[in-house]
Amino acid sequence: MIPKYIKLLFCIPFIIIICYSVYLCTVYSSIPETITIHGYGNMKDNYGSKLFLVMPVLMNLVILLFIWLIIRRPDKIKFTFDIDENEREKIYHITQLALVIIAIFVTIMMTPLAFSDVVYK
Repeated sequence: MIPKYIKLLFCIPFIIIICYSVYLCTVYSSIPETITIHGYGNMKDNYGSKLFLVMPVLMNLVILLFIWLIIRRPDKIKFTFDIDENEREKIYHITQLALVIIAIFVTIMMTPLAFSDVVYK
């Protein structure tokens, strides 16, 4: 069973995504049609459509869905240590809380930083 505070905390990433999506929609018309798409490693920067600004939001939603599936079923996690029956629920709650914190961190890092070069100029 998922504690109520975990469910409430898991709403925070969605609130962040909604806020940034609304902001993106308000400034979308002022963004140039062609934007810089940054490469990594040996890849050079490239150019693409401003529709690429939606990709970080979609990727973030996929990551959040994956994290939620793990939060829902912590018994499916293969822990690297033995779990005592008396401490099972406590360990599951700690794991769920850690996953929610990771979800919030990922959302904070992905959403604004992914289009900071274009939207926040």
